[in-house]
Amino acid sequence: MKHLFKIVALTLLALWVVSCEKDDNVMLDVTSNPSLSSDATTLVLTKDTEANKAVKFSWENPTFNTQVVVKDALEIATAGSNFKNASSVNVTTLDKAVTYTVGAFNKIILDAGFLPGKANEIEIRMKSSVGSIVLYSNTVKMTVTPYLTEFPSFYLVGDASAVGWSAGSAQMLYKQENISTIYTYLESGKSFRFLGQQDWGPNNYSLDTPDTQASNRYFKTWSSNLIASPAENIQFTGTSGMYKITIDADLAKKTIEAAPSSINIWNPANLYLVGSVNGWNAGTAIPMTSLGNGKFEHTIALSGETQLKFLGQQAWAELEWGDIKADSNTGYLAPKGSNGNIKLTGTGANYKITVDLKLGVYTIKPL
Repeated sequence: MKHLFKIVALTLLALWVVSCEKDDNVMLDVTSNPSLSSDATTLVLTKDTEANKAVKFSWENPTFNTQVVVKDALEIATAGSNFKNASSVNVTTLDKAVTYTVGAFNKIILDAGFLPGKANEIEIRMKSSVGSIVLYSNTVKMTVTPYLTEFPSFYLVGDASAVGWSAGSAQMLYKQENISTIYTYLESGKSFRFLGQQDWGPNNYSLDTPDTQASNRYFKTWSSNLIASPAENIQFTGTSGMYKITIDADLAKKTIEAAPSSINIWNPANLYLVGSVNGWNAGTAIPMTSLGNGKFEHTIALSGETQLKFLGQQAWAELEWGDIKADSNTGYLAPKGSNGNIKLTGTGANYKITVDLKLGVYTIKPL
């Protein structure tokens, strides 16, 4: 009986506590809404000044008829969007103010989806939360031009290329800062485009023309052998063969050029290795095994410090390929007159060397 009494008493106590909590929520009244201000309305952010102050936000939290703990977050959205798809940044300071450097605020703006190099009209408000109660401040309007922190990577895909329309096989161009390059095959009358990843989304890059889908417009100028192929692609109109594709992603340029390669042969009868492995003697260059369609392979023991090139004949003549960057191991090929040695650094081992002249790439992997 005593145990039953204890159970009933504990149950009544629990119900009383819950009832009190509900009453507290009902009795929590808002006496003032949050407010927000900033000391800047127009910002042009630059990488050279990324350590400098950009903007200071100050705010007042909402007040209630009793003391509560408020959680604050800045919400950032496109002006006029009613904060649809707004980006949120939590802020926690005792003095209810936060100062962002150029670099920090640039990241916030880019993460919110705004384009670099463009004056973006944005709106910012404070979101203040107390449990399930959410209050918003006034809206602060700003014009912000962020800068690009990293130039995009470009992946070639399409039936004009040797990779076809499989996004998972899209071919990444070799990138140095704002310049992306590759020597690869293009087929006349067919189309391609560039992806920002080995997937169809989110980023696609095509010609900036009225015939191109708005979300895919990127290149401001292009070579005469490229035309828009609505609504997403680029049609190649030149003669089928090997081309050097060069993209300049500088925000003021955004150019693409497809120029004929100095070597238009991509499927020679033979391919040979020459380099420190045989004293750079072209006459004794080592034959590779042809796999067809411009592909070759060879397995060989290499020392820790090796340099080599590929020849289409056992002589220093027209058919020569090396690394697209001087004395390096990028995995990208370039023809005679535009290449450096392929440089392998490491410990000696057996390596499998593969070459795809049509795609303009090579690999050197230990076994």
